[in-house]
Amino acid sequence: MRGRRIFVTGDEIRDEKILFSEVNISYLKNVLHFGPGDCLTALDGTRRYDVILELDHRNALIGNIRSSTEDAFEFPVKVDLAFGCIRPGPTEEIIRHCTELGVHSFYPLLFERSNRRPDSVRTRWIKIASSACAQSGRSKIPTFNDPMYLEQFLNEVSRDSCLVYFALNREIPPLRIILDSCKPDQVVFVIGPEGGLTHQEESQLTTAGFVATSLGSTTLRTETAAIVAVGIVMNWDRSQN
Repeated sequence: MRGRRIFVTGDEIRDEKILFSEVNISYLKNVLHFGPGDCLTALDGTRRYDVILELDHRNALIGNIRSSTEDAFEFPVKVDLAFGCIRPGPTEEIIRHCTELGVHSFYPLLFERSNRRPDSVRTRWIKIASSACAQSGRSKIPTFNDPMYLEQFLNEVSRDSCLVYFALNREIPPLRIILDSCKPDQVVFVIGPEGGLTHQEESQLTTAGFVATSLGSTTLRTETAAIVAVGIVMNWDRSQN
């Protein structure tokens, strides 16, 4: 096995074969430079397939499934990430890197200072997440919620989670202190837009049970804060406390 992975849909799996989509065939040939005889792992969201590539009767590249296993891997902490809607480029950075790190669900939020207001999940976001899953070896694509206002999000969020929002304030505790104190199995992060949260929005979060925390004394971009926060919780070791 060459240790490379590709994400496929259920429609591509037929009996003991994988009939790759045109997009996946292009990725195999032009990005991975794979051909007949090469081996890889295919992921479909529930199972892992050990595959050897071959050509069918039409001379098209397909995958011959040699074995499959149910993917039971779970991240140590379930993380839901709510972030203020921002420009497409930074949004894609959040989706790509936080999918690799293990975010379970994404919630794009329409804050008062949000400078972008998409009305639905973009198909490109799903494509980016699929690629990030293949890169990281994660088999399940995270859940994407349509952009919503803060009030709707607060009605949907689980109160059983450790609820955290980020603010630039030297007097509030850093994220690791919050994690050590509550030792969560689930965390919900809220990260504001580029202009930050308003006082009213911070008050709404506090009333809903969210705790303010800090990622340091510098002002981070929304995408930087999201990646750093998720990285901290995914590498946090509760056994040391």
